[in-house]
Amino acid sequence: MVSLRYRLESVSTVTFNNPPAIKEETDAFRLNLENEKANFELKSHFASVEDAKNVVDSYLRAWELDVALRFGRQEIKFSFEDAEVIDRDPPPPPESPKVIQVSGIVSATAFGTATVSVARREYPSPPKHFRVNPDVDTLWHRFEGYTQSREPLLAMAYFCLTLLEARTGGRKNAEKQYRIHKNVLDKLGELTANKGDERTARKLKKAGVPVPLTPMETHWIEAAIKAIIWRVGEMDANPSLDVITMSDLPKL
Repeated sequence: MVSLRYRLESVSTVTFNNPPAIKEETDAFRLNLENEKANFELKSHFASVEDAKNVVDSYLRAWELDVALRFGRQEIKFSFEDAEVIDRDPPPPPESPKVIQVSGIVSATAFGTATVSVARREYPSPPKHFRVNPDVDTLWHRFEGYTQSREPLLAMAYFCLTLLEARTGGRKNAEKQYRIHKNVLDKLGELTANKGDERTARKLKKAGVPVPLTPMETHWIEAAIKAIIWRVGEMDANPSLDVITMSDLPKL
């Protein structure tokens, strides 16, 4: 295996204005991103293109979601273009090993419906410790559903809170395992249980009087959920992270 090549796609409202190249190296590959082309020079042998793609695709998925969390929507996506492969069973000398081109199907991807155009001078940097696991995918799917108006904020946030509790056996265990202060989890539980109007509340109080979220509370919940998604994706790579506290989130 020699290299895998991907194309960086961005939302129609985001352009990159002559950004400098990004060069990164991991145990598995060397990356060069330039002119919206990402080349991964693999450092180890893989039995197949698919095995190599599984490693690189996981890295790129984490990069895509990290950027989406930073900007509140998916801004970039990487599409596989081709692979350059060295045949491990070449003909005898004096012929040289064959180089085989393996191409992927590249299709345009539609993102979002935002209308504000942004020109960026740099590519977003890849995350150092963020990894995508099934829980990160689930949490992001629910958060994206909220940002695209498919799901109310409070229902989404409550689901995210209870996912942490279900994975660990309760809120106290979630606090310890994910290193999120109890004040943050308790505030999220309080807001998702007690706030909201007829269209957004997770449940109706006996008194039947809705208490809508304030703009500050809405902003706080959005920030808390993004912090939770990042934390769930960071734990595998760095389990000794600092505790997320109320001071790490917007003021209420």
